Amino acid sequence: DMMKKTLFIFAIGFLLFGCASQFNYSSLQNITRDEDEYENANVVVVIDSTNIELEPNGEFVSTQHKIVKILTMKGKAFYSEATFGYYTSYGSVSIEKAKVITPEGEVLNVSKENIKDVKIPAFGKFFLPNVRMKKIIFPEIEEGSSIEYVVKTVMKNPPIENNFDDIQMFEDTEPIKRKVYVINSPIDLKWKINNDDGNAIQFQETKKKDKTVYKWSVSNVPAIVKEPMMPPASDVCKKLIVTSISSWEEISKWYYELCEEKFVTNDTIDAVIDSLLIGKESSEDSIKVLYYYVSQNNRYVGTKMYGKKGGFEPFPATKTFRNKYGVCRDKAVLLGAMLRYAGFDAYTTLTSFGLEVDKDMPILWFNHAVTAVRENDGSFLFIDPTVEKESEFLPSIEQNQAVLVCDADGEDLALTPKVPAEKNKASINNISYLDENCELKSVLEMKLSGLMGMGFRQLLTMFPPEQTEQIFQSMITGMVAGAVIDTFYYSDPEDLYTPLELTIEFSAENYGLKLDDTYSFKLPLSSGDESSMVSFGGGNPFALEERKYPLNMMTTMKTEVNQTIHIPDGYIVEELPENIETDLGFFEVKSQYTNDKKTVTHKAINIFNEFKFSPSQYKEIKSFIDEAAKLSGQEVVLRKMQ
Repeated sequence: DMMKKTLFIFAIGFLLFGCASQFNYSSLQNITRDEDEYENANVVVVIDSTNIELEPNGEFVSTQHKIVKILTMKGKAFYSEATFGYYTSYGSVSIEKAKVITPEGEVLNVSKENIKDVKIPAFGKFFLPNVRMKKIIFPEIEEGSSIEYVVKTVMKNPPIENNFDDIQMFEDTEPIKRKVYVINSPIDLKWKINNDDGNAIQFQETKKKDKTVYKWSVSNVPAIVKEPMMPPASDVCKKLIVTSISSWEEISKWYYELCEEKFVTNDTIDAVIDSLLIGKESSEDSIKVLYYYVSQNNRYVGTKMYGKKGGFEPFPATKTFRNKYGVCRDKAVLLGAMLRYAGFDAYTTLTSFGLEVDKDMPILWFNHAVTAVRENDGSFLFIDPTVEKESEFLPSIEQNQAVLVCDADGEDLALTPKVPAEKNKASINNISYLDENCELKSVLEMKLSGLMGMGFRQLLTMFPPEQTEQIFQSMITGMVAGAVIDTFYYSDPEDLYTPLELTIEFSAENYGLKLDDTYSFKLPLSSGDESSMVSFGGGNPFALEERKYPLNMMTTMKTEVNQTIHIPDGYIVEELPENIETDLGFFEVKSQYTNDKKTVTHKAINIFNEFKFSPSQYKEIKSFIDEAAKLSGQEVVLRKMQ
């Protein structure tokens, strides 16, 4: 009868929404850090339920219901506010419910004064007046409180009409008790679950009139334990990928059509191109001079989401050229337009910097745009005009990244080429003189290419000379205690055609340890801690005994050190540190000491032929580093001649 049908429909809706409409708040009091599964948690995601009502044209309404129990002050700081950004040309966001549940179980509604609609504040180099956000300020929360909200997002202008795609993470850096994701769809969807070897994510599919109901859910998922330099959480966590897009070629053609009319130059741009190409005989030289011009003369700044497809649609090349600024897609189009005028077959290319893209699932999982030039053999040369002070066409941190060249015929997803370690090289030569009074005078010469050069170029142009010298003074003091820079000079950091060269002359008193008959010391660039040869970014990436996730060092690289120290008259070499050498294929190290009557020489080579290492590869590297560390205390020992 009608009553039974009504109750049945209500029950189905209740289940599909993941129990969002009813919740026993008293159960929140049972969630504490006293439980073993939450002893290290800052919060617990009690419920995270999303329901999407999708239309055939790709428009949708998404309703998210979330309850989070706060266990620590860190959790309180993170969840004292919740923000939901939206682009005004795409749709809107509304707050349907916002509550605070006190530790005692009292339920408090968040007042209207604490729910705001504001402009996205300027951040970094972005000033976006047509991007807004809804903000919930949860008042008077404390350890033991919980927060709850229901947020509705209306999408009226999907990026690709008549299509839908999404990625949902079913694992996070805090534990999840229950997560539900439901799509009510009139269009066929492909979906795939990644990183779920234990099949924790459950799936149900039902029919409801003219729609298919897809439901994924998971319960009691432990937190991801963060590891230094691990891949992004989205690369390693349990996740769902869902899409209606038929192929990567479809996305390629869509974005080509969105960009194509922007590839137009004018007389002013043409004159600049003609002047830049004077004397350039090879294609590489011509491409390079245009690339350097765009990267160095157009700042990376965003001031507006442009067009109907803001966030994807670039400004016309003429506008970016006139403004002398733009974001990645704007600079990619400007370079492409200039290259086309110069006779090259150039296109905008979508890429996803730092993130893995599943080749089986065509979705808009892109966060960056570069330029591609089609070579005579049909391959592509990729160029990133966003990066400043980079001599290579593509910085090595963008190697092996998913790219989608966008042309009229449609391209398949591809990968950028791997970059040999030799392309990111630091060659360091050091000659030192040590006298019998324990005074050291040293000359350090560095020659840097690729990413190594880019980093130092940016450093040298970012700060005034006085501050730059202070930075290098700290570097020298870190190598040699008490050392003072006497002279410091370098080649033009704006010259991208030649490797960057730096020279530092420094001196130090009371160097090493001198006794009656012996004199012991380490060479200036021999830190004494072999882990330092792979230590950067503020710490040693090989500190963990073992890893669950890969180590992502972002780039291949090579360091080559040659240092010679002239020993004081009247001394002979009695003892040298042991030599070490290993070649694992993906990682190579060689450290060799030699001497003659007047000098001690140390040659060291450190090569990372890969940039991402599996947990087993990590253990191999760490095993070597641990063995090398045992030798780290060894010094050069001189004995006074009788």
